[in-house]
Amino acid sequence: MSRSVWMSRVGLTLLTTVSAGALATPAEAASTGVASVSGTKITFKAAKKKQNKVVITLSGRTVTIDDRVAIKAGKGCKKVKGDSTKVRCTTSKAPYKIYAFLSDRNDSLVNKARVRIDVDGGTGADSITGGPLNDGLYGRSGADKIRGGAGDDYLMGAEGNDRIWGGVGNDVINGQGGNDAIDGQAGQDGLNGELGNDVVYGGPGGDDLYGDVGTDRLYGGAGYDNLMAYEWDHKSPDYYSGGSDSDSISYSSAQRAISADADGVKGDDGAKGERDTIATDVEDIRGGAGNDVITGNARANQLFGGPGNDTIRGGGGDDDLYGEDGRDHLDGGAGNDELTGDDALGTRFDADTMLGGPGWDWVGYDSRAAGVVVDLDGAKGDDGKPGEKDTVGIDVEMVSGSDGNDTLTGNAYANEIIGRDGNDVIRGGGGNDEVHGGNGADAIYGEAGDDYVFEPGDGSRDKLDGGVNNDRCLLAAGEDTVTGCERVEN
Repeated sequence: MSRSVWMSRVGLTLLTTVSAGALATPAEAASTGVASVSGTKITFKAAKKKQNKVVITLSGRTVTIDDRVAIKAGKGCKKVKGDSTKVRCTTSKAPYKIYAFLSDRNDSLVNKARVRIDVDGGTGADSITGGPLNDGLYGRSGADKIRGGAGDDYLMGAEGNDRIWGGVGNDVINGQGGNDAIDGQAGQDGLNGELGNDVVYGGPGGDDLYGDVGTDRLYGGAGYDNLMAYEWDHKSPDYYSGGSDSDSISYSSAQRAISADADGVKGDDGAKGERDTIATDVEDIRGGAGNDVITGNARANQLFGGPGNDTIRGGGGDDDLYGEDGRDHLDGGAGNDELTGDDALGTRFDADTMLGGPGWDWVGYDSRAAGVVVDLDGAKGDDGKPGEKDTVGIDVEMVSGSDGNDTLTGNAYANEIIGRDGNDVIRGGGGNDEVHGGNGADAIYGEAGDDYVFEPGDGSRDKLDGGVNNDRCLLAAGEDTVTGCERVEN
């Protein structure tokens, strides 16, 4: 996303600052409105104790403000003859921004001008509609209706049960207090219900959705959406639906253990007693700092354990399982799965168990710099770097080593083994294996079965031994030693 879920709070904080500062309600407000110009900026303050209905238009450098209440023409503005509720304000250059302050009744404002606008709704149940550019719309107290229009907008409801629509563009929306309904609509939006029992819709586009405090319902809609579950709201049951495309839910803020699956069963997700529900249209799940239990569904899932000693089950589908920090238990289940025990960027390597299940499954150490010893015999604690004590199941068919000097061994079944960089020793074991040496001076033994052995031409002196049966060895020109290969190809 152009503005990811992890960054959206920056925009929301900015909007809070603007709303509380530059858009602060004036201490004194007259029974008529007032408009004035300063350079390329126009300020309009609506009448107090009046129900204002404001429409803003643009012609050239002139902005017209039309209300149902009388408006006083301040500096740079002129009254419209015969209409005390309308003024025209002309800026020195093309207008840059309009600042509008509504008042204490149920006011409305529609910006039809192609000029950026910041609006403070004041008190009352207001209706605020932005224009085609990047606007900042702040409802304040009251049950407000806020529409962003086109552009990348900052929209905030504040107190009251608000309804907020983002419109086209990459918007940041915060409901704040009250039971709010938020719809990001088209674009890559950052949406936060915050306080209250909120309903948040992402709409088309890759959106970031926060429920925050309260019993919330989050719907990602079309696009690759991120749904965030918060640790401090563990007493309120929330509902998470991803919609179409591949969507994710994250419990990364959780310090307690969580259980999360995408089976759609009501109330079986989250921390103990939390009673969240994750719908079946969520594909990816990220755990928190506790000892989590994470389970996929029949779709292709990406499952991340995070810190803690996690149990991760892929279920059906072709899944990617990442244990990350902690002593994790990974079980791919049905499908062609990829299993990685430790964090690719971490320096801590714990004893993980990685089981493949039915299908063609892969265990990867390819993010490592130092060499590993891995075999596919299922023996407990004999895999990984020295002292790591990983366990790779016999139901894993494929393994890739590190960029160091690895020792990799297959089993009695058909395996694919990839050495990558380093001076590796690879043994295929029984079965019809496919073995790739990678860069470095490798020693490759196909052993039993009809094996395919591939060694790139990196200039190293490699040893290739196909073993018994009908083996095929493919190598580039060089000083490699080849034995036991019935077919040798360059």
